[in-house]
Amino acid sequence: MGIAAAMGSWSARHRWAAVGGWLLLVVLVVVIGQAAGRHDVDEDRAMPGEVSQAATIMDDAGLADTASEMVLIQARHAGTTVDDPAFRAAVGDVVAAVKGTGKVTAVESPYTTRAVSADHRSALVRFDMAGPKDKAADQVQPVLDAVDKVQGGHQDLKIAEFGDASSEQAVNHAFGSDFKTAEYSALPVALGILLVAFGALVAALLPVVLAMTAFLGATGVVALVSHAVPMSDTANSVMLLVGLAVGVDYCLFYLRREREERAAGHDPATALRIAAATSGRAILISGITVIVAMAGMLFTGIGDFEAMGVATMIVVAIAMIGSVTVLPALLSLLGERVEKGRLPFLRRAARKGAPAAGPAGGGSRFWRTVLRPVLRSPKAATVLAGGVLVAIAIPAFGMHTANLSMDQELGGHLKVVQTYEAINAAFPGGPDPAHVVVKADDITAPAVTRAIADFRAQAVSSGASRGRSP
Repeated sequence: MGIAAAMGSWSARHRWAAVGGWLLLVVLVVVIGQAAGRHDVDEDRAMPGEVSQAATIMDDAGLADTASEMVLIQARHAGTTVDDPAFRAAVGDVVAAVKGTGKVTAVESPYTTRAVSADHRSALVRFDMAGPKDKAADQVQPVLDAVDKVQGGHQDLKIAEFGDASSEQAVNHAFGSDFKTAEYSALPVALGILLVAFGALVAALLPVVLAMTAFLGATGVVALVSHAVPMSDTANSVMLLVGLAVGVDYCLFYLRREREERAAGHDPATALRIAAATSGRAILISGITVIVAMAGMLFTGIGDFEAMGVATMIVVAIAMIGSVTVLPALLSLLGERVEKGRLPFLRRAARKGAPAAGPAGGGSRFWRTVLRPVLRSPKAATVLAGGVLVAIAIPAFGMHTANLSMDQELGGHLKVVQTYEAINAAFPGGPDPAHVVVKADDITAPAVTRAIADFRAQAVSSGASRGRSP
């Protein structure tokens, strides 16, 4: 007897222990996970390489990084320049407005920092958000509102904000709303498909309930694991969608096979044992394959991808274990009651895919039509299918990869993306200064100061930087 069959048989014999143990496990890991709290990805450390090294040096030195913001003031009409009184008044209003929020520090006027475009039609007011960088996105809204208010008083100019905090807020809202929509629609869609497949409410609810309890358990485990591998909100949403998909899929395997065996004349206990030995083994193999495949994301070195990989592996593992343990126990408890809540208008649709009661019973007419020629000529079918797959894969050899621009990633309809594009157009090469972190035993030592001065001179002479002193 295989491990899947042994697990299914034990659960069917000790059904109350299996169901009770599952519920207790889910409750415990959720409570412990909430008590432990979840650690999220530090965006400065999310990417491998020098960015992460610089963030580590700054953290070790006790230098708190801040979220940088900028406000673009740009002439809408030809002939207007940064030297016009109306333009200067708008710059002054922006400086006063952002200072008045009490949420910013180090406000710099473009007339002192020379943050003026080559055509003298655009300027940037730069400032930092007060407080830690990881909280800036939650604090930036009053500043955005203040800038919008200034825009209302200067219709001849374009006045808009972009930076670390405002872009993170926009990304969170864009991705968050998309994932929320997917989350809210996933459950009813899955339930609708299962109702069509089974034609009975209880049978359709079983996979959904098991998948959701697996997700709840996974959230607790993920919270604990996040102390070693930081998580993210995106990973949490992906975990829900993947967990629901595999949980429903695995339960569907099991339920369908158990139903088929009962329709073939086996008693419920025998049908359950056969389902455990066949579909249960398929579930274990499928789950392990998915886990191994998702482990590849751990080698990317990118924090968000690692979080999604770990979260997916955890929820798949829990859904897999639940499918081969709790599901047999529930089926044993319910017996024929699994057919309760049958919907008359779906009864015929559900029966179309079910096999006839007998060894010669056929399945779906569509699949019989597809499989008959395949089984009759397996070699020809293999060559044909392989040829189709190769033909589909050929375009991949000409595929070119590139980094997504902000408008490609988020869509050009977002205001923050439009501002970003306008700033890039007015300030080619990027308006945001690069930060170079220097670590030395004595930062004031003559050799260190000379090296910094030489680096600054080379950066300025090459045209890569205007050079801003530390």
